[in-house]
Amino acid sequence: MLATVVLGAAALYAARPVLTPLALSILLAFLLSPVAGVLERRGLGRVPSVLVVAALAFSVLGGVAWAIGTQVTSLANELPQYRHNIRQKIADLRGAGQDSALGKVKETVEDVVGELQRPEGQGKDRRLVELPAAIAPFVEGLAAAALVVVLVMFMLIRREELRDRVVRVIGYGRLTVTTKALDEAAQKISRYLLSYSVVNTVFGAALAGGLALLGLPYAILWGFLTAVLRFIPYVGAWIAALLPTALALAVFPGWVKPLLVVALFAVIEVLV
Repeated sequence: MLATVVLGAAALYAARPVLTPLALSILLAFLLSPVAGVLERRGLGRVPSVLVVAALAFSVLGGVAWAIGTQVTSLANELPQYRHNIRQKIADLRGAGQDSALGKVKETVEDVVGELQRPEGQGKDRRLVELPAAIAPFVEGLAAAALVVVLVMFMLIRREELRDRVVRVIGYGRLTVTTKALDEAAQKISRYLLSYSVVNTVFGAALAGGLALLGLPYAILWGFLTAVLRFIPYVGAWIAALLPTALALAVFPGWVKPLLVVALFAVIEVLV
């Protein structure tokens, strides 16, 4: 039993370049299926409906990814400007001296900052060696994105055929009942994902607006990340709250605005 579990986990880990895009494609297909169905019922046709929906969806996703990537790059370049605020807050909380836990945290932060300030000292050869390693994740991500696009379009165009294949595998003896159950389950999953996406989008937009009013940099980035992270059960909302709070602690002098960021997140979370 243990060997089987270990072997299965190793196989899943080795197959993640294919399984991850496949899982994402299934989610997107469930999410976009109602929209494609509406266009098809309006007389646009199966293939044109899928092409229109896929073009709009992936154009929006591509634009959002580009905007978020730009903001992440700008944020990384601006973080060194906030060292004084970080050190000041750690010094305020330290209290018990260098032997306390917070004092050790301060020392660790200072060591990390000092390490980041050191020149590489390896010259051109090191950069040439690291160049393929830097390009590899980009190429892998591009290939995964292309695979997702192809799979989503295929699943939307052939959704009834895929359902019939599943029926033949698991429910051939009760064809009518199994087909009806799969159709009902697919509709409920699509409605759930669509409604949950709307809720998370509203949450992210409200949070981005509130953070912008408080003056926190890159409010759109934090709103987008919050909307995405809330899809993760239980821990997603907490992670989403920690990121803008940590930046507020680094950016703003004093403690008022970081506490306001926490309060804003709590109020929106309760309302939603």
